[in-house]
Amino acid sequence: MVIMTLYAALDIGSNSVRLLLGEVAGEHVKPRRAELRSTRLLAGATGGWLQEEPVRRTAAAVAELAGLARGYHPAGMACIATSAAREARNPEILTAAVATGAGLDVIIIDGSVEARLTYRGALAGLTVPVDNPLVIDIGGGSTEFSWREGGEVQFTSVRVGAVRVMEESLDREAIRSLLAPVLARVRKSRPGFIIGTGGTITTLAALELALPTYRPELVHGLVLPAGRVEDWRRRLAALPLEARRNLPGLQPERADIIVAGVTILEIILAGLGAAGLQVSEADLLWGLLLAMARGERLK
Repeated sequence: MVIMTLYAALDIGSNSVRLLLGEVAGEHVKPRRAELRSTRLLAGATGGWLQEEPVRRTAAAVAELAGLARGYHPAGMACIATSAAREARNPEILTAAVATGAGLDVIIIDGSVEARLTYRGALAGLTVPVDNPLVIDIGGGSTEFSWREGGEVQFTSVRVGAVRVMEESLDREAIRSLLAPVLARVRKSRPGFIIGTGGTITTLAALELALPTYRPELVHGLVLPAGRVEDWRRRLAALPLEARRNLPGLQPERADIIVAGVTILEIILAGLGAAGLQVSEADLLWGLLLAMARGERLK
């Protein structure tokens, strides 16, 4: 009999705060409960300064989700913060607010650690092993790439994310230019399988399936052809914001950034000459649960 231990993982992203409660044994994760709160931490962060209201919303969401998690009596709980916090000029206002409201120490991880945890989580979610996988995670503030090159796994983070593209009004050429160096490296390694994680990609899968209620078991493993990604980008861009909010599969609070996120994905697939990708629910939080179970340091 395999004994699994319950852990709680919290992720403070540029767009949302997420909680995953999961049981872990070895490299296996069994999700118990997942929650998400849209807080848009990166909103208005001109010049890299986090604003008080988004920080307040974010800290309140962390306190709520941490309280929920404690009700399950996990063996351990960790809270990480990614792009918006690590690039902020005043991250201390976030860490102090979370410490006060939730009683948690926030671990601000760098881009390579974020990519490494995402890669590990995505591979843990596969039902069968794959050769030379490339893992892409499109977040609110950054996009992470993980792939094998020269026999070793490479981890890279690029400051291109759905919220950042919208906040900074980046056009397609600017996005393409920022992604070009890492795409050139990835092409040379000839990845045989592309796995996509993050809110943009899972939302696109939910749109493709026209899900009135999000169902992770249907989203996980769905294959999105590059042509469908392009079709969705055109369709979403042509719709006014209110019409997007009513689409089955699209969370209303993500309607304003979905075009930016899908544009990033479209440019990545075109830059790689890829036919498509497989959507994964297993991601950064899965990797964090695995790291916690092994007592690994994240800094």
